[in-house]
Amino acid sequence: MPLRRLSPVDVRRRIAAGRAARLRRAQLPVVVSVIAAYVRAGRSLRQAVADAAGDVPEPSAAALRDAAARIALGATPDEALAAFGADPDVAHLRAVVEMQARTGGDLVLLLERMADVMRSREELRRAASVATAQARATGRMVTGMPAFGVGALWLLDRPGFGLVLGSPLGWAALLGSAVLAAAGHLLIRRIAAIEA
Repeated sequence: MPLRRLSPVDVRRRIAAGRAARLRRAQLPVVVSVIAAYVRAGRSLRQAVADAAGDVPEPSAAALRDAAARIALGATPDEALAAFGADPDVAHLRAVVEMQARTGGDLVLLLERMADVMRSREELRRAASVATAQARATGRMVTGMPAFGVGALWLLDRPGFGLVLGSPLGWAALLGSAVLAAAGHLLIRRIAAIEA
């Protein structure tokens, strides 16, 4: 199957969609807190989802309007909250709402605690990102070293560069350094990975 070439418009749409998903993820604790405040004020969850759309920033406001429209068409609130995407925090939110609908309990308390947990997790994510910044920078340097070495050889010793490219041993050395740099980059990236 041939690969489809993306147009610049498709690329911009994908970048915008990724940015919107990251923003919705960052705004989710605020959204949950606002919904909890409306439920605490006496609104039903269905009403709170619709009302909260006016009090949260975009793109979460659009997702809440979408969720409210789904509810108006007959979806349950937990199904409608799928408008926020497939993020694990959204899945937990949907599970909490579904569990409360089936078994009962204090929805406000559940939502407020869930918002607190989401805020704590985001703080931990940021701290881990700061703690692994050096490892990520090292990974980028390790990946670029072979190209930098070849470029320096070309600038400083053109006859030597010609010898490297003119012999099978030189090509083997270039290939070996590229493979080792890629392996080093992947290992450092794996060590520095932050679990969502």
